[in-house]
Amino acid sequence: MKILLVLLTSFFATTSLGQNQPGKLILITSGQLSEYKTVKINDINFDLVQNSNHDTIYLQTMEPKFITKEGYHVGTQFTELPITIQQNLIRYPGWGYFYKLTSGWSIRFCEGSTCTNSYPTADSKIRWIFKRK
Repeated sequence: MKILLVLLTSFFATTSLGQNQPGKLILITSGQLSEYKTVKINDINFDLVQNSNHDTIYLQTMEPKFITKEGYHVGTQFTELPITIQQNLIRYPGWGYFYKLTSGWSIRFCEGSTCTNSYPTADSKIRWIFKRK
């Protein structure tokens, strides 16, 4: 099914919605699991969470071909980020370290089995790019 989906970044894209995936849950914060569906936007898969009003409350991708306005993508090394980002990641226990970019997207790191076992190092890479309402 083709629909027009307004992304949180205020751009429009033709989107193919996957079927609802009951039982498929995604951790959108350290304490909130939500059902999601996979959508394809400009040939990039995103995990989409909507509330009961069908408003988008969370959108993430793990695909390296999505690049933020700042030039970051999944796989960008920690050392490639400006020092201000490296030093100001926010820790969500059990969920990971993230930083909100000026574009509105956030980058996320997962270190160890809890995703917050240690602060990202030179070998760390962006694992997710997401937006949360």
